Amino acid sequence: MAPDDLLRFLRQLQVKLKAGLSVDKALAALATETKNKRLRVACKGMQAQLVAKRSLANAMAAQLGMFDACVLRLIDEGEQTGNLRSALAAATDHVQRAGELRERLRSAMAKPLDALLLILLAVFVAAVALSFLAKEFLPAAAGVRSGTLSAADVVAIRAAGLLRAFWPAVGVAGALNFAAVHLLPRIPRTRALLDSLALRLPLLRGAYRQTRLACFAWTIGILLRAGVRLDEAMQVAAVNASDKVMRDTITGTTRAIEAGKPYIDAMADAGLLRRRDMSAISAAERRGELANAILSAAENYQREAKDKVARLRVVSQTAVVLVLGLAIVSVVLTLYVPVFVLR
Repeated sequence: MAPDDLLRFLRQLQVKLKAGLSVDKALAALATETKNKRLRVACKGMQAQLVAKRSLANAMAAQLGMFDACVLRLIDEGEQTGNLRSALAAATDHVQRAGELRERLRSAMAKPLDALLLILLAVFVAAVALSFLAKEFLPAAAGVRSGTLSAADVVAIRAAGLLRAFWPAVGVAGALNFAAVHLLPRIPRTRALLDSLALRLPLLRGAYRQTRLACFAWTIGILLRAGVRLDEAMQVAAVNASDKVMRDTITGTTRAIEAGKPYIDAMADAGLLRRRDMSAISAAERRGELANAILSAAENYQREAKDKVARLRVVSQTAVVLVLGLAIVSVVLTLYVPVFVLR
């Protein structure tokens, strides 16, 4: 389920429970109110399972792929402790924060890239269209003897001809890249390669890592605050991770903890916690406030992630503007330089 749809569902379910409706009646009401066909079917399915005396967490888990592992674990813990409304509030907070972080990063990477590829297509179309307007000049430019033109004129005409030769390649590359950007991330193996590449690119690497770190810390903190054990919280965070690299990191850290390594050291060595936060988290654990300390660290990570993503967006947008400028210059060179030279 898309984060926005999931967030809307959780909020509406909270409102109906606060109004005094039972969970099955709230789901029945949501099934008639929602415009999302898939969610409407899911609400009816969950209501039927609740009538059959199944728990809400199990009913939600039966809707495969619609609810992430953290939401399911929070709902399950809330039902066991008799505090479902608080669990729904925590799940809503989790979905909102994690969704905002990932959407900011995706927007900073995908939107400028989409714009760049569309610019390539637009330049190709514009160049082809303008070439028909200036076609009577272009053959004449090719037939002029070099002796009647200055060296600068000859260079300009040859550069224009060279750039015109690349028009088809620009159009094909733009179309293929636009399709690849939208289709390749859907393939698991390709997505893993793209994630590995993102961790190697200098500017993108910082924003990518900080966003993953903030999502991980927030997931762990909110589960611990709900009463979930650390080992279970780590397992949920691994399932909930947005990429294979992060899942493998969390899984390896969990194994190190199970082997006897102190969890704070294991997380710091794996890069899941910053070393400068270790003393504060250790002190909070002794006071019985581990969840609050990790949530506090997560808020710091979130602020830093927003700053890094903002810098990434500025750089990517600047790059798009530069490419747009170069594209305009190339069109001028390919079409209007021969016209100006012959006049």
